[in-house]
Amino acid sequence: MRFRCVVFDLDGTLADSYQALSTAVNRTLAHESRGSLTSSDVRRLVGDGVEMLLSRGFYGELPRGERLDRFHAAYDDVCCEESVLLPGTKLTLQELLESGVSMAVCTNKPTHFSTRILEHLGISHFFKAVVGPDLAGSQKPDGRHLQFTIAKAGAEPSGALYVGDMPVDIATARACSIPVAVIATGSSSIEDLREQTPDYILEKFSDLTSIVRGDRR
Repeated sequence: MRFRCVVFDLDGTLADSYQALSTAVNRTLAHESRGSLTSSDVRRLVGDGVEMLLSRGFYGELPRGERLDRFHAAYDDVCCEESVLLPGTKLTLQELLESGVSMAVCTNKPTHFSTRILEHLGISHFFKAVVGPDLAGSQKPDGRHLQFTIAKAGAEPSGALYVGDMPVDIATARACSIPVAVIATGSSSIEDLREQTPDYILEKFSDLTSIVRGDRR
């Protein structure tokens, strides 16, 4: 095996939860009589955590405590029912598990939301660790977030691969000095991802199996 541990981003990599994020953002905006955003708008704002998402949604205003609480309450209502698995995810995770690969999730989404979504989608049992910024004490692109996740999975960075869908994921892997594979199923185009020169580009999620096994260099 080329890699003994694979760590995944969540949104846009394993699951599409942009509709849930859009609903929560728009409920928060509506409470303050602000105009709503489209799902495409929100998709372009994600990747750097909830506070940054809300700051961008409110045109640069830093989110106050009450605003964060309203967003979390709204997201809690819809985070599961409005999230769906991306194609090929479950079968590929099963193949990696059967090959003896340790797997974890490193996401800028709060841990309790991530855990709930993974359980709802029926894939939580694949992961030895699910780590948001609240557990790691840092968030992507800080490499310490990824390092913490790898350690929680009982693995070493030397045998790990990170899988994501955004430039921030590439930057995170670089900060941790581990290889990174990306797939354009999230908010970034394939062109944007290529510009950041990741180690691997997945045309489909199932391509990951051959990379992890060392069949593809």
